[in-house]
Amino acid sequence: MNHDAAAWAVLGRAIRSDRNRQGITREQLAERVRERGGEISARSIGSLEAGKVPKRGTKPPSLEPAVAALGWKAGWTDRILGGEDPGAVLEGAEPEPVEEVTPRQRLYELLPSVYEFARTAVANGAPAEERDAFEVAAQRLLTAATAPAGRQAGYGLAAYRPHAAGEGVPADDAARIREALNGDG
Repeated sequence: MNHDAAAWAVLGRAIRSDRNRQGITREQLAERVRERGGEISARSIGSLEAGKVPKRGTKPPSLEPAVAALGWKAGWTDRILGGEDPGAVLEGAEPEPVEEVTPRQRLYELLPSVYEFARTAVANGAPAEERDAFEVAAQRLLTAATAPAGRQAGYGLAAYRPHAAGEGVPADDAARIREALNGDG
């Protein structure tokens, strides 16, 4: 990894310049990262923009999520650290629109991972009954979080369906999840 202070300073200025060009504050950029499932503080963004050379041998874990939230493509930071002119790297590149993810959509995005976790736990020796109870509880929690007050949701995601390890989400469950994400459910 490049430890050249001048290259890191150039990268930091490019990040700050692009953030300012988009008219967002450090806190707003941090919020974009958090909406995408990352974790970063406005202070960490300040450190990136200051061009601080990382002490360890790798890039700071906050770097790529921060620039991705600005709409940068994978590899752009490496190109700038490698000596390419940030203007040439970023020139003509319109930042990818940052899709606003609602809290409800985020719940549905996380749900397949909950079921994968439960199946993996059983594959590693946990009792199937515990998986069943966990998945039922996850479904109840989802329903409680997404249904209008006093009404249950009009669609049902499978609280428990047997799946073979590594099989993934069944197509009909995946379709229900997509419908829910698109607001069709």
